[in-house]
Amino acid sequence: MTNRYTAPLGALMSRAGDEMAGTAILLFAYGASSAGDGAAVFGLLTVAAAVGGPLLGVWLDRARSSGPLALSLASFTVGLAAVGFALHQRHEGLAMVVAVLAGLFAPAVAGGWSASLTDLDAVRARRLAVFDASSHSIAGLAGPVLAGVAYAIAGSSAPLVLTLLLLGVGSACAPFARVLRPEDPGGASRPLADLRRGVAVIARRPRLRAATASSCVASFGFGLFAVLVPAIGQERFGSPAAGSILLAVLAAAALASNALLERRAALRRPGRVLTWATVLVGLGIAIAAGGHPVAAILAAVVIGAGDGPQLAGLIRIRHQEAPARLCAQVFTTGASLKITASGVGALAAAPLAHAGPTVALLVAAAAHLVAARVASNAGDHPDGDPDAAPPSPPPVAGVLTVPTPAANLCIDPD
Repeated sequence: MTNRYTAPLGALMSRAGDEMAGTAILLFAYGASSAGDGAAVFGLLTVAAAVGGPLLGVWLDRARSSGPLALSLASFTVGLAAVGFALHQRHEGLAMVVAVLAGLFAPAVAGGWSASLTDLDAVRARRLAVFDASSHSIAGLAGPVLAGVAYAIAGSSAPLVLTLLLLGVGSACAPFARVLRPEDPGGASRPLADLRRGVAVIARRPRLRAATASSCVASFGFGLFAVLVPAIGQERFGSPAAGSILLAVLAAAALASNALLERRAALRRPGRVLTWATVLVGLGIAIAAGGHPVAAILAAVVIGAGDGPQLAGLIRIRHQEAPARLCAQVFTTGASLKITASGVGALAAAPLAHAGPTVALLVAAAAHLVAARVASNAGDHPDGDPDAAPPSPPPVAGVLTVPTPAANLCIDPD
């Protein structure tokens, strides 16, 4: 298999394993009669991921090869294996410590892979952005299902074993990832200075700042919505398990909308895509507030139709705006901010749910409308695609050293 397909496969496998990881740990802990410890470990993984993103991004940006990405993914995989071993041996305290260390590398699955999934060719770069977003939907659809099937067939250990296998495949594909080699390697500056630059570039570039802020507000709303899905299943269909079906419908709709997005080449205007896709997600959540089962199914379709293009537009804007030396950091920091915002949304669900799911859903929908308004400030380049510029001079000794707009693409030529 060529490099052209190995890296996308690795990203898909890593994300499927990442989507399974939380469920797998909870099921494994449940089988070991320590369900409460499993929940604590899962929470620590999430918190550590939110903290580790910017630091991991600095490391990846300063790298001269894709080795650090592979090492980060392998560290996350080994860390999860160590968590499972510690829980099996009833060393709950050790499991929690290891979970924190493993979680620091978790943003490599989302941000690290996204930083490498691009191309100098504008058409292929847009296709990779669509695939990048679609891989999250595929993983979100398949991960929990695979975990449940593995548990039903082979017991509580099977989901964790399958998770580790998928993450292992992703780690093995990581050396084929394409990474920019900047003209002035990151080693010439201090890591803390690079960390400040990464935060500053998100804050100072208007399109990047608007897209990042929009994604955080939307993640707050979606985190709030996700917690309410079981309640929607219980209220509309009489079983909280029906919420899983709604999430499957959502993921399928996201895949379909991304396929249409690629077919129509709509990502030439990623700012517009991000804005209207966010509106669509908010509309879908508002529809979910309706009391009829048909409304819940329609809501899942509408949310999914917006969710796929929303992520694709965000990814494309990041690739267009992130400086080459800070590309991975922009992605991993963005992933950390989204994780944090989603967690805050989930925490907000408890007090809002006391007034009924309808109120909470309307708050989540309103958050997406606010996010859409923020996203409208991202705009688009006048020519629609800044990456369509003529290619720069050929690389020397396999190293891309281009100060042109194409340098924003975090890649290394074949």
